[in-house]
Amino acid sequence: MKKYLMLMAGAFASVSWAQTAVSTGEPVAEASTITMGQIIADGGPLMYPILLLSILSVCLIIFYFLTLRASLLFPKQFLQDARDAAEAGDLESLRELCQKDTSAAAKVIGSALSLCADGQQLDMSLVREAMEEEGNYQAGVLWQRIQYLMDIAVISPMVGLLGTVWGMMVSFSGLEAGVNFANKAATLASGVSQAMFTTFGGLIVGIVAMVFYALFRGKVNRLVNQLETSCGAVVRSLAFKLQAR
Repeated sequence: MKKYLMLMAGAFASVSWAQTAVSTGEPVAEASTITMGQIIADGGPLMYPILLLSILSVCLIIFYFLTLRASLLFPKQFLQDARDAAEAGDLESLRELCQKDTSAAAKVIGSALSLCADGQQLDMSLVREAMEEEGNYQAGVLWQRIQYLMDIAVISPMVGLLGTVWGMMVSFSGLEAGVNFANKAATLASGVSQAMFTTFGGLIVGIVAMVFYALFRGKVNRLVNQLETSCGAVVRSLAFKLQAR
């Protein structure tokens, strides 16, 4: 019963204080909103590497959207011209096309043409081996390109965790060095907020980078399969024409 009366008295006192503050015009504390600028400013020096990683990830994402395209890896016009030359059995024209074009498809087909000689039949086992070797190299280039985004996804949370440890160290050192209770409480709050902000920033950058890496990983898989299919069709047409002579 005594506890109930004390709770009622406390609630009544709180309501009375709020009414008095409103009637006298005293400011009433409101819940503060956290802005991105506050997170960067209060996160400490380790927020700057996280910010740099976020800018780098955005640049990489834009770069991948612009470069990981079928029109750059195996242009339709090049494939059409190469298919026409292969069906005509014109090795010289096909070699010139592959030398002038800088796409991945031109390099894969060119690796097969290096084993071709005028008036000789193709050894398809050697041709297939050469194409697979060059195709694996081109696929490795694409995989290595998007691997940088995965590296950011791994490094960012680690930097955030380092900021968390640093913030907790600041908090505990402040508890030892503080003169009075108010100073200790302020130092503890500052260190804990810094720890939470760096963890938050690192996780956000890491999650976004990992999501886009998964997106580009699927896109690279599709592009590599299409590259192998289109180049294989051209080489098979050439082999069929040469064998029919």
